[in-house]
Amino acid sequence: MYNHRQPYPTTQINKKGYVCNRPPKDVYTCSTYNLTGRKFNRQCTNHQIRTVVLRELTLDAIKSVSGYVKNNEAEFIRQVRESSIIKQEESAKTHKQKIAKEQKRIAELNTLIRRIYEDNVSGKLTDKRFEILSTEYEQEQTELEQSIECLQAEIDSFNADSVRADKFIDIVKRHTDFDELTPQMIVEYIEKIVVHEADKSSGERNQQVDVYLNFIGKFELPEPEPTPEEIAAEEKAFRKREQLRQAQRRYAAKKKQMNIEKEVQSV
Repeated sequence: MYNHRQPYPTTQINKKGYVCNRPPKDVYTCSTYNLTGRKFNRQCTNHQIRTVVLRELTLDAIKSVSGYVKNNEAEFIRQVRESSIIKQEESAKTHKQKIAKEQKRIAELNTLIRRIYEDNVSGKLTDKRFEILSTEYEQEQTELEQSIECLQAEIDSFNADSVRADKFIDIVKRHTDFDELTPQMIVEYIEKIVVHEADKSSGERNQQVDVYLNFIGKFELPEPEPTPEEIAAEEKAFRKREQLRQAQRRYAAKKKQMNIEKEVQSV
């Protein structure tokens, strides 16, 4: 979650005593850092990103995924299905078998609870023993019901993948041509955006930004297949690098031989 700082003009006195106006600063800052600082439990870091940069990255992400969907709709649906909690139908089958087994056990527990209740009423089972057994049976029932709920949710997620893909495709079809990010597009396309702290270890400022889209999350575009021209250019560059390495090896061997000959002559 990020707080948006509206642009504000600033005035600064330079070393010579002159008043100079700095350009407006329009950024998003980490709200986790700001909010936890108020509670004296500082978390995260005071990182930020310029609004114009964030909007450009977001627009690029939308354009890239939308363009891919338009040209590869069937492949897109397949990829969305593969990214689900259950990636194979065999896993869904196993889940259903486990649900059936746990439902059977719940039915057995209902029978056991009814039986110990009757035994308690008839005096065959003491109140204390009845309380212990009924608590154990009911706890097991609750755990089984929760397990079934989780398993069914995963199956529903698997079955709903094609629906989620269709919903995103509908969004793409509503925005056929665009060059700027509008408020409506942000609402329809964006689920959330995660901005990481900038990394300066390489000497340059690199900042990772993850854009999560509605219905499909953080969608990874497949690497495009190289064109014949790109393959030929890479092969040419490889041959050139190999020729350069061979020339360097020949030069090093020749220089080494010359040094040996000089040493022999000096002796």
